[in-house]
Amino acid sequence: MSTSDHPRRNGDRSFAGIDALKREQAEELARFERWAAAGNWRAIHEAHFDWWMFPIDEDSRLGTRYTVYEGDIAELKRDPAYVHSYLRGVELLMLAWGWDLAAKRTVASPQPGQRWNNWPIRLYKAARSLQLFGFTAEFESLRTFALELMQRGEQLRFGGQDLSVLFTEGRPRSRGRR
Repeated sequence: MSTSDHPRRNGDRSFAGIDALKREQAEELARFERWAAAGNWRAIHEAHFDWWMFPIDEDSRLGTRYTVYEGDIAELKRDPAYVHSYLRGVELLMLAWGWDLAAKRTVASPQPGQRWNNWPIRLYKAARSLQLFGFTAEFESLRTFALELMQRGEQLRFGGQDLSVLFTEGRPRSRGRR
């Protein structure tokens, strides 16, 4: 049997689990929707959400609680409701930053608060998650946004790490020692 027959899954005891990821993502998306409808983009900027909204294959300050691997991603992608809300979450995050995900360009007439707020780690996690989940068009939109930010002189760094490699070279940041 090849490893592709048994894709890697997060088996750590601290892992929240697929059901918890779905539930927390849905609850956060409901908040995003309320804030967006009210034009309260600042609330999205100030919320803490990236772990369950845009799970990736890297540990975070929360350890492996929201870390996903190939098997976890495959299971999540089999749920059409999850996929829809996941992509809607990306769309709303980008709108909060004044970016039209589908059009791959700046929002024509941004509302107050619809602007980049210097959270490169959130941009990285959303883009890395899209890359892992295989949503190429959406990843390319975030990549275009990131490249435009860098052209304006924004530094995509967090915790002493250069996050721009995801957007310039298509590879994740170097993880170094834990």
